Amino acid sequence: MDYSQPAFNQSYTCPLILLCSSDFPSDRHDQLYHCNICMSEPWNNKGLTGDLKYINLPLEYSKKFTTVLYCRGILFFSYVEVKDQVAEHNFFVYYIHAASFDRFPSRPAMTNESRLAFGFGFHPGTNDYKVVRIAEQEQPTGLEQRIEVFTLGKPMWMINRKNPFLLRMQPYAASFNGALHWLGQDKQNGSTIIVSFDLESENFQQIPTPDNCKSRLDRKDWRVVVLGGCLCMVDYNDHKRVDIWSMKIYGVKESWIKEYTVMPFERLIGPSRPLCVLPNRNILIELQYLPESLYAYSVDLMTIYKIRIRDLPPRHSCRVVSVVDDDL
Repeated sequence: MDYSQPAFNQSYTCPLILLCSSDFPSDRHDQLYHCNICMSEPWNNKGLTGDLKYINLPLEYSKKFTTVLYCRGILFFSYVEVKDQVAEHNFFVYYIHAASFDRFPSRPAMTNESRLAFGFGFHPGTNDYKVVRIAEQEQPTGLEQRIEVFTLGKPMWMINRKNPFLLRMQPYAASFNGALHWLGQDKQNGSTIIVSFDLESENFQQIPTPDNCKSRLDRKDWRVVVLGGCLCMVDYNDHKRVDIWSMKIYGVKESWIKEYTVMPFERLIGPSRPLCVLPNRNILIELQYLPESLYAYSVDLMTIYKIRIRDLPPRHSCRVVSVVDDDL
């Protein structure tokens, strides 16, 4: 395999939001950065580089965030705070362009036996931004999921009781076409499916999956993402390689194609996350749980190239929150 630079025929910038967490146990706070990944010719010995800009959140003191999500210039955060010996789950959104933030009504913190997942998206028809909170807990009758929805600008969380599916508790939902998407399970027959939550009607629906994948969907190493302007399914194949299936026409089952394959490298061992499609069928990939873990991968040339981000804070672990879909 070749580790030379990927092919870009023109200058290109890929903006990201980075979350950096201190590796010191006594330093319990997170920092956020806007990062521009610069890819252009001619090449130099430093390779692909990224420049950082600190995002100064107007908080009373530093926080350790439990969730950070991004949508169209708005960041959503959650964190747990103890007041009068009662733990509360607090939420706020930060409007990057206006440098202002709003708080949400807090919710009781979940017990150790519970699991939480969030989704954050926008519906162009209503111009509404909505946060979906999924609280999962084991009950004597099996897993129970509570679905709560908060609309930015409204005063309270609303309970949605119309979910006929069991959602897979993945770290983030795929926001596309005015809906949030997760992998899930049909409660009637137990099959693995894609579940969408329409941000206008607040109804759950099933999205068809590729026929060629049905026999393997019950494995845990699948994700639903958005890449190249399409809803996609990522098959990690037990980390032997990564296959990316794209739904070229949203909602049309016959439009699924296996569009990209990322072959294994010694540098790409372990969980990886495709972030976006770059020019000339290059894919930006993040290796999870490792410092300095951004790579560009050329699908056609089967080459990878490390991206070096300048001025990262020392002794911090960083991960990508989101690719930025507008200019900051």
